[in-house]
Amino acid sequence: MYNVAVIAGGDSGEYEISLKTADNIFNQLDKSLFNPYLIHFRGADWHYTDENGNVCQVDKNDFSITVHGEKIKFDAAFIAIHGTPGENGRLQAYFELVGQPYTGCGVFCSALTFNKYYCNLAVAGFGVPISPSLHFYNSDPIDYEQIESVCGYPCFVKACTSGSSVGVTKVHNRSEVDQAFAEAFKYDNQLMVEKFVRGREFTCGVTSVYGAPRVLAVTEVVASNEFYDYNAKYTAVGHKLITPADLPAEMTQKLSDYAVQIFHNLDCHGVVRIDFIVSEDDGVPYFLEVNTIPGQTALSIVPGQVEYNKLDIKEFYTKMVMEALTFKKG
Repeated sequence: MYNVAVIAGGDSGEYEISLKTADNIFNQLDKSLFNPYLIHFRGADWHYTDENGNVCQVDKNDFSITVHGEKIKFDAAFIAIHGTPGENGRLQAYFELVGQPYTGCGVFCSALTFNKYYCNLAVAGFGVPISPSLHFYNSDPIDYEQIESVCGYPCFVKACTSGSSVGVTKVHNRSEVDQAFAEAFKYDNQLMVEKFVRGREFTCGVTSVYGAPRVLAVTEVVASNEFYDYNAKYTAVGHKLITPADLPAEMTQKLSDYAVQIFHNLDCHGVVRIDFIVSEDDGVPYFLEVNTIPGQTALSIVPGQVEYNKLDIKEFYTKMVMEALTFKKG
């Protein structure tokens, strides 16, 4: 039996969603193979609550807990934190320092993909199309003319290091720019302004747990709001998911090829979700972002793609843990 710490919570606006993701993973882990422990993170408070309600603090020197006088070390940590510190490389770096195997992507990949702007630059270097964008720190003056010449209206203003569409605003004219900047800077000290691409949005779940990277499916995301926002992602209303996407075979293959290329070149592990939008104007699939800790709730895309492939979700999570025990990450 392997001891597995399922890591929940975190310090971002995605805290509540992380709890739901962790609960689903915890419930689906094969109890004949694993002893799962739900570990909650919130700032410096890392703890486990036992069956009697007793709170056991994590010993950060070696990532262990002591329960009923017994010291418990973990064979693997299953990271289920969206946002800081589980998705930006910080937790991965800590686990590397203490020698703790963990699921998902390594330090560099997590840090790079967590910043939307710099991830865009990297992906563009692979030859994958990206939409024009600009970068601002909160100390920079707003250059309205540059925004209008490079991105135009409408455009998106996005906090660089937030997920689940937190800190994202669709801007329709100059009068909305200041408020959109203020909203993004609530979550980060830097943001990107990205040209709006009118088209259909698609997402590819990509995994390495079965060997070579493979695309689970291409899913179309049809949002009833102006974009696939936080409420649409985590409630049963406001969006429609179509798996497999109704696309010509050539476009499905192109999206899949781009997704596998990005997964490989960024040295991803476990399962990630890679988002694209196919332009109505020129038919080009533009890269949007990489989600290295995609949602694993009952409403999330990746579990739906696993089910579409007639794969067992319990076996899928087993393979994620076993990959963590096998591969050395960077």
